[in-house]
Amino acid sequence: MKKIIAFLFVLQISIGFSQSIEKQNIKVLYVGYSPDKPMPENIESTGVSGAMSPERFKKEYGKRWPAFKELLETYFTKVTTVDPRDYNEGISKQHDVTIFDEAPTPIKERVIHKDPKTGEFLSMEPAKYVSDDFDSAAIFIGHTSSVIGSSLGSKLDWYCLCLDRHAHHIKTEHEIFGEPFKTSITLKSRPTPEGVLKAFDGGYVAKNIQMWEINTEGYLDGNGFRVGMVARGWGFEDSPNAEIISGGVSSKQKTAVALGRHGNFFLWGFAGDPKYMTEEAKTVFANAVVYINKHKNDKLIARKYNERIATKEYIDEMIFYTTKSSYDSYVNFLKEFNANNETKRKEFAAKKNKGESLTKMEEMLLNSKPQNIPDRVGYLKKNIGRNSWASITGLDTLAIRKYLNENRDYFFSEPAGFYDLKVDEDIKSLGIANTDIKVLDKAISLLENNVETDKAYRILLRYTLESFKTAKDWRAWFNKNKDNMFFTETGGYVWLINNANANPNIKPRSEKEITSMSFN
Repeated sequence: MKKIIAFLFVLQISIGFSQSIEKQNIKVLYVGYSPDKPMPENIESTGVSGAMSPERFKKEYGKRWPAFKELLETYFTKVTTVDPRDYNEGISKQHDVTIFDEAPTPIKERVIHKDPKTGEFLSMEPAKYVSDDFDSAAIFIGHTSSVIGSSLGSKLDWYCLCLDRHAHHIKTEHEIFGEPFKTSITLKSRPTPEGVLKAFDGGYVAKNIQMWEINTEGYLDGNGFRVGMVARGWGFEDSPNAEIISGGVSSKQKTAVALGRHGNFFLWGFAGDPKYMTEEAKTVFANAVVYINKHKNDKLIARKYNERIATKEYIDEMIFYTTKSSYDSYVNFLKEFNANNETKRKEFAAKKNKGESLTKMEEMLLNSKPQNIPDRVGYLKKNIGRNSWASITGLDTLAIRKYLNENRDYFFSEPAGFYDLKVDEDIKSLGIANTDIKVLDKAISLLENNVETDKAYRILLRYTLESFKTAKDWRAWFNKNKDNMFFTETGGYVWLINNANANPNIKPRSEKEITSMSFN
């Protein structure tokens, strides 16, 4: 009798809880593999979602779909599920929020451009999974954010597929942690990830920091679990409609984005489906759906078409590499890495000798070689020598720091630059930083006074997307918009108007393009 009473009591609490949730009138579309469709072919050779092991993928196949469906139907009035192989963006237009757990079939394959004479790589156009006109509110889970968003210029890029299961450096005041579905998040002190402590901006981070558990399992547990993704944090918030909400345990620094928004796109970097989400995380995920629905009309203004563009935080990273502490930390890391791998190699060799089969990852590690440990000159060559300005400073650490600090205001990146910065001698001669809107005003004044007009045009073409022919037109444009403009480094080192419909639909210009343009 007591057991029956206890059961009825628990049932009553459960019913009361479910009745207390007032569903939001939001139409949600979930895109993920259907249990009713066959598994994708050749998963061993082509790879699977989120770097999940093939064995785990087969075991989990078709289980994420019903888990997400059940969670979403708890909080929202209409939930539709579709397999990515059957998806088209017209379905998204019939819903308020689309959740991409898998990427749909590409509508255009990746294109690599090479020099026709030398065969040298010039540039790459990423594959397109949705059209350039795609403007539905969307949540990207893990790797889908970059796969789908790359061609659209989303800042939710692929920094590292290395996100585990805990969040840190959380903006706990953000509304997704409290509304409309009420919850609280439990923070516990945990060891700070090595990637945070060893990064150029991690010197003052404590050895233990507050973290929030999002998934009950992660890929670092070693069971082939799906891996989450973080986006690059530097320059992420240099434009409107972009916000970092949380970092997460990964191999990257504290600013790497695990939860964040760019325009109408939301990154939920953590890879676990609702079966592995904590109860708190389930509620926060539902709040994230509501939140991105509020921003469904926030189109991207600054578009990041180059994931590897260097922002000015890169200057601080380069300065960090010139310090002895940076080198010593790197050496210690490699020594620990080699020691750990050697232990694992012995373990896997013993396993193989017993006739036991090894996973692909275990076979790779068994046959791997220890990492070479460079001397300090080799370390500087690796981290400093690849920069275009290294020919000016050499590997003299004092000269490097002096050059970088003195030219901080004048550094810029080519739109397609690969982690490289250049000094703009044009604005350096004026003594005005490219991050100061006065630089545009000064360039226009040069045109108006017919002084150094070539320099003035170069500056205006380099730092805007406009291409006016006369000083009068430049001045009219500038006076009209100067109070509503912002400078974006991730968007290509340009000044933009804070209005998605007010800027030319072109990409920032390369120096070669600027040189070829004539205004005489």
